[in-house]
Amino acid sequence: MPSFSVPSHQIIADLNWVVFNPSLLNAEVLNEVQLQPLTPKQLNRLKQLGGLELPSSKLGYYFEALIKRYIEVSGAYTLKAANVQVEENKQTLGEFDMLIENEKSNHFEHWEVSCKFYLCHTPQQGLEGCCGTQLKDVFAVKLAKMRDKQLQLSKTPQGIETLQELHITKPTVKGLLKGMVFYQQSLGTFSNNQLNDFHFKGIWMYSPEWHKTPESKFVVLQKPFLFSLHSYQLTAVKTNAEVNDLLKKEMPIMLAEVSVEEEVIVEQKRFWVIPDAWFDS
Repeated sequence: MPSFSVPSHQIIADLNWVVFNPSLLNAEVLNEVQLQPLTPKQLNRLKQLGGLELPSSKLGYYFEALIKRYIEVSGAYTLKAANVQVEENKQTLGEFDMLIENEKSNHFEHWEVSCKFYLCHTPQQGLEGCCGTQLKDVFAVKLAKMRDKQLQLSKTPQGIETLQELHITKPTVKGLLKGMVFYQQSLGTFSNNQLNDFHFKGIWMYSPEWHKTPESKFVVLQKPFLFSLHSYQLTAVKTNAEVNDLLKKEMPIMLAEVSVEEEVIVEQKRFWVIPDAWFDS
């Protein structure tokens, strides 16, 4: 499995993306972790810590690594343990993402964190009508798992026993779900009392629709670098024709439409282009 190196300047840019882009859910749904903008002192500490080595290109690995780095430089939290499995009779019941000590309150916290990019293919179904390119990855299912299983783990007898072994008692549970929802313009959007009205939005379309897109400049985004564009060089900027060639592979492609300002790539909007029969597969 290939590893990925992430330099400190990209970590800073991606953490800023995570902090400043709104969460997918309203704060009360998961008792949201409140990430504060990085101070100059914290940014300097990030630079001193250097880069990261990721075990794979999975988005989840990188997102968790970013949150752990945020905790490390925050001054407000101490990471006591991460990815702690809870077992019963050698069967895994669940896992604590992160167990935190809040230095201000002197209380423990259990954080579950995730970042998702969803396609809204059936807006009348609300969160049920949003999924990833892996069609079984449904927004409503992810929310239910975080809220009803992962964030309840510390209340189960096995979870309590695992926490006691770590000398952690009665942690406050908090969740964080960042990311984007991509909407097809002809289908529209939807409202939901759990979905944050200000969540980050993109546009998705089928491959044949893409060919009608006006001439512009684009960057093809690759996992795990789907946050800021800081990892992409000017050589990554493509024309419509170059994107057309990539679409012949019949795989979903995430694109950022960009402008180039003084040799800096600036994102204008985000697209996801999907093969014509993707939802029929």
